[in-house]
Amino acid sequence: AIFYADPLIPEEWRPDFQVQVVLQDEPGGATTTGAIYLTNIHRLYLDCGSQTSAIQTSAIQTSAIQSQTSAVQIFGPPVVRGRALDTGESLRARITAHPRLMVLNDEAHHLHDPDLAWNRAIDALHEESLRRGQRGLCLQLDFTATPKHNDGSFFRHIVVDFPLGEAVDAGIVKVPVLGESEELVVRGDHKTPAHERYAMHLQLGYQRYARTFEELSKVRKPVLFVMTEDADAANEVAAYLDSDAFPLLKGRVLNIHTRLKGRIKTVTRGGRTYKEFVENETAMKPEDLRALREMSRALDSPDSKFRCVVSVMMLREGWDVRNVTTIVPLRPYSAKSGILPEQTLGRGLRRMFPLGEVPEMVTVIEHPAFRRLYEEELAQEGLDIAVLPVREVFKQTVTIFVDHEHKDVEALEIEIPRVTDAVEMTQELQGLTFEEVREAFRAKFQPLPIGRKREGTIEYKERHLFTDEIVATMKLDAGLLNNAWSAPAYFAQMLGRACRISNPHQVLAPLVERFIAEVLFERPVDLYSGEVDHRMGDLDVLEHIRATFTPLILQKTVRQKKRQRISHGQRLSTWKPYQATSTAQRPALPAARTLFNLVPCDNDFEQAFTDFLETAQDVVAFAKNAGPQKLMLDYLKPDGQRAFYVPDFFVRTTSGDHYLVELKGRQDELVPLKASAAVEWCKTASSEAARWQYLYVPYHLFQQGAATTLAELARACEPSLQALLDEWKTKQLALPLEEATAQPVSEALFQRVLQEAGIAQPPTEIADLMRQAVFLLDHAVRSRYPTYAPAFQPLLGPLDEFALHILEKFLKPAIPANKEASILFFSPDLNHLPQREQALLEKHQRYLRDNLVFGRPIQRLGTLLFCLEYARQGGMSADGVWKAVRQTFSSPAFGALYQVLERVNEFRNTRVAHVEIPLTDEEEAWEAMRLWLRCLSMMVDLVRGIG
Repeated sequence: AIFYADPLIPEEWRPDFQVQVVLQDEPGGATTTGAIYLTNIHRLYLDCGSQTSAIQTSAIQTSAIQSQTSAVQIFGPPVVRGRALDTGESLRARITAHPRLMVLNDEAHHLHDPDLAWNRAIDALHEESLRRGQRGLCLQLDFTATPKHNDGSFFRHIVVDFPLGEAVDAGIVKVPVLGESEELVVRGDHKTPAHERYAMHLQLGYQRYARTFEELSKVRKPVLFVMTEDADAANEVAAYLDSDAFPLLKGRVLNIHTRLKGRIKTVTRGGRTYKEFVENETAMKPEDLRALREMSRALDSPDSKFRCVVSVMMLREGWDVRNVTTIVPLRPYSAKSGILPEQTLGRGLRRMFPLGEVPEMVTVIEHPAFRRLYEEELAQEGLDIAVLPVREVFKQTVTIFVDHEHKDVEALEIEIPRVTDAVEMTQELQGLTFEEVREAFRAKFQPLPIGRKREGTIEYKERHLFTDEIVATMKLDAGLLNNAWSAPAYFAQMLGRACRISNPHQVLAPLVERFIAEVLFERPVDLYSGEVDHRMGDLDVLEHIRATFTPLILQKTVRQKKRQRISHGQRLSTWKPYQATSTAQRPALPAARTLFNLVPCDNDFEQAFTDFLETAQDVVAFAKNAGPQKLMLDYLKPDGQRAFYVPDFFVRTTSGDHYLVELKGRQDELVPLKASAAVEWCKTASSEAARWQYLYVPYHLFQQGAATTLAELARACEPSLQALLDEWKTKQLALPLEEATAQPVSEALFQRVLQEAGIAQPPTEIADLMRQAVFLLDHAVRSRYPTYAPAFQPLLGPLDEFALHILEKFLKPAIPANKEASILFFSPDLNHLPQREQALLEKHQRYLRDNLVFGRPIQRLGTLLFCLEYARQGGMSADGVWKAVRQTFSSPAFGALYQVLERVNEFRNTRVAHVEIPLTDEEEAWEAMRLWLRCLSMMVDLVRGIG
């Protein structure tokens, strides 16, 4: 059942979770344990009446659209009356035999009318249970994504609201993006064929889909979803997409609606059997419609050939396809349109990888005229939808895969030995005695006073049992811990949950009860007399129980053992493709010496190290340790809790040695433990054929060194690793002598570069990033990197950030406060201008509005540069925002900034962000670095009001 397949049940509860799951039409007799019945509501109807009645009640559940008969055929088989009565009676009898009932309703917005058959069926279950001497319906929970009446008002019985915005923030669903374009115009009128009316929508939607197909096809098959207004439009659009003009979709378009004519045919190709829809003039039979419905639900399967589905806004409830990446809603510009934003987005919000760490996106292709509709509707769901020009929808994720097509995989292979874990944990607590508890308490603590009785509520701060971190604060009613005889069960449950044991009540509760009665207080107490009832919620009682029992529980449930090497290793070439983030701050870089297509880098240090591995003379192959199959080393934290450590890189050298590499910029208290675990792993993993070494690379050593081989770098880093291991053994912090020595040298270099750039004092806001960029360039030059471009990466973010700050500081005050006036401000009359200039201003005034009004950062540096150039050239006699731009940015200070910023932007676009010419000249690189630093300093001064 899903309760075991998905992470729904806490580990410590699993032994107690004994529930039988009974699926619809599944045979089975009575059960003595709890049971969950998953069934269609019409199976519980008391009287199905005529066939029409059965159709109507089924249509209630599926939100009938268009023809009721057709809707039932699409969304579920009609109920045969005789079978329904028989099945319903036996099912009701089986359900009402249980002592208590709870009903969970999915798609519960259909229950808005008490007279509906759905509600009557639930009432009948309750009454029948009572007649049989049971306790009836104890609880009913309704779940729906749209808890609204037909008039838009919310249901009165909402107790928990989980808005879409929170689901996006939590990573439960995809991040929705509205890809808009002024090119999305409707051609012709309602008589024009749909594929001609919406040709640009379909073309731009296909282009966006093609991008996602390129990104994801190694991992999953992305799906394009097109929604039309009627069946005729669906037929025309499906035929248009299923053509040579759309090569990724030809022969892979599934058209589904109730007015299709044809049949489902089974064909065999290449030894595999498929079901296909064959169009003819005969109306589809119900069984063919059901088969078509199943085909639409199987789109995620690799066995399904379809990549695009065209529907008449019918695939709604029950359509749980995860791979939708692009949605194209086709509709006229009408306020009466029935396609709402939440319905549109709902078709593609399910994540492809439910437990993945990388954000996933779904893009809706829309005209800007619909932006406000999305913004206003989704604001109620707490979601600020991202709006971007569809041609500029950014690539956030990439697929990392073994590149057999372009790489000599065998030559770049690295085999990772299989090594057993070093920490063993058991969920069952055994062998803990009262004598051990008593001695542990007396060795560390003094008995507590009984004290006086206290009235009222208690503020209880629940702390993590290992870290003392406050994880929850709650008001405890005195009744919860009012009785000392019931408190041990509560304490046992809290300890069991924190220590992750499965039998807290069986073992801990008796021990805690005796501990409180005989040991905790200044004298033995009777838990049943009421003399210490008032103390059970006090913080000192809670803390002493926690501090006494937690170490003892961990001693009994956590055991360290020696790692052992397993004969067979795992080759990296067997790793499955996975997704990774690729942004300016965390880029995925191409590299020749890895068998993967890209190297995902989490920071600038990893970028620089990747460049080093590409040029180091003794490196044959390397790979980033990332993705779901990454190597994770377990170790024991000081608090006794098991944790996992993920090293950064695998490297193989010409000598045959292998390195497990950790790059460390900042050191935390767990680094020595991680290093110790990695050293032990390498010792166990080594064999005569392959020796493994742990390479710990502190940032300051990598930055100041000029190693040309990995072996040379390893020798330089060896003392740091040894000091780290000695630190843990002696429990003393090692003095960072190497870092202290390197600091004056690095700082002197930084100050010299600032002086050459004409900067007396670096702005505090970006001083660290400036320093990092200078150090990276210095290291790249001394290490003779093939390109120096990565050194400029730390400065890309500040350029965009302070470009936006300048726009906000100087231009935002000119925006009218009145909403209507603000709209006119950003849409001045430009008809007197030539078409090219008009289009240019329209584009940038949209960017200005996005940045300054809606808070959506887009083209920040480019927008500022355009404004500076516009003011410098005297403008184009436009009013509104452009008049403000002309007046605001015409001062000499902004003219000077333009002269520098234009050169920085040109260098950025051709040598750093998009490398057209590799940056290999040392003098050119340092000159550019000085220019970038001077430019950023000028931008910060303007924001501060100094310039």
